[in-house]
Amino acid sequence: MNLLQKIRVLFRPSTGSAAKQENTSAASRKQRGVAFVGNLMEVRSIDFFGPYAMSPSKRWALGWRDADINAGRGGHRNKGHGSYVLYDMEHDRIAAIGKLERPNRGAVADNGIFILQDWHFGEGLQGTLVAFTSSGSILHKRRFEANLFNGALSADGAWAVCQTANNPDHTDGNRLTAFDLRRSREIFSVNPQTGWADDYEFSADGSRFIVVHNDLGKFAYDGSGDFLDGEAYENACLSSKRFDISLFAAEALLKKYPSDVDQARRALSTIHSARLAGADNEPGWKAMALKLQGLALETIGQLDEALAVYDEALSMNPKIGVKRRADSLRKKLD
Repeated sequence: MNLLQKIRVLFRPSTGSAAKQENTSAASRKQRGVAFVGNLMEVRSIDFFGPYAMSPSKRWALGWRDADINAGRGGHRNKGHGSYVLYDMEHDRIAAIGKLERPNRGAVADNGIFILQDWHFGEGLQGTLVAFTSSGSILHKRRFEANLFNGALSADGAWAVCQTANNPDHTDGNRLTAFDLRRSREIFSVNPQTGWADDYEFSADGSRFIVVHNDLGKFAYDGSGDFLDGEAYENACLSSKRFDISLFAAEALLKKYPSDVDQARRALSTIHSARLAGADNEPGWKAMALKLQGLALETIGQLDEALAVYDEALSMNPKIGVKRRADSLRKKLD
């Protein structure tokens, strides 16, 4: 056997059962018109095309389409239901298919349980999280009088969470809500101390619901919605390299401990770091940083320095909110 023949044998495709199954499945999906292109899924047999999510095991694919193709309209509208489809990759079959007003941001677990957000028709701030079995039956649904911001589903389909956007006119605004899908019930709904998360993780027994913030880390709520990592979150925000995060953390610290010298020194260190990290390059953020710096210096007792930064902040933004403090301090120093 020459070298070329040896290379051909070495890289010959596997003829084992796993390879045969994969080739058969791919051929079957092709025959049924199921294809994945980028972040879009196509099922030609039902004329479906839209975004999709895959289960962690890659067995299930959930697609959704926020559009009424018959009317040729998508996105915000007052009528014309969108559609969704759950495809069983292992058995090459459509497991569930249905319609919602405006289906969005789906997720599917390894057992085929899936969730979708329904953004609803019309102008109002509203949204519904709907959980389904692998056959398409509704497990649980929760309507909010606020727009849904994001959400997640555990890999085993036991737990789900969602977060809402702000609605100043309703208590549903800015809520972190968790669900036990095994028992089809809501287990807590709280105003999150951590704001809107980038992702979520779950403990197997539902005792921890973990919010993931890409710039800060991971922080846990317990099964009752109590925040377990307050100190860790506060420290992460104060030490963040993003000055928009660290300045708000310094502001919160000064409000929480208005006369504590040690906490004021801690806030002052954060403010200096934020200014060096780029806050001074943007007038609005610099004015805010100067305001907070003045508050911290005043608490520490460095009154001359506090007045100087108050005046600098007011020169940049007369409505920054420290004019009365500056005038009072000026009289005291005179």
